[in-house]
Amino acid sequence: MGRRSRARGRAAASAVADGSGVGPAPERRRGWGRLLNPFKFRRLTRSRARAGAIGFGLSAVLFAVLGMVSGDVAFFSSAVLLAILAGAWGVTAALLGRDDPSS
Repeated sequence: MGRRSRARGRAAASAVADGSGVGPAPERRRGWGRLLNPFKFRRLTRSRARAGAIGFGLSAVLFAVLGMVSGDVAFFSSAVLLAILAGAWGVTAALLGRDDPSS
């Protein structure tokens, strides 16, 4: 993965050196959606995935309780979506291998 970024940097530097007037492309910002996606996460370990599942599960319970107390339907829909995220992270944690104790 490191090679591609170095090659891209060299290509941008050579384009500037050639005088073609084309500078390097602006870097793409990483959004919050990337952090919440368990399938595109770098160095994901079982414990991180489990912590994510627990966090989303507790958030789902909190939103469900808020929905019951306030009677607002929007809290229930948020709770369902958070429960789906908790399930995705939980399945990911179950399918990952054991954590490497050396890291």
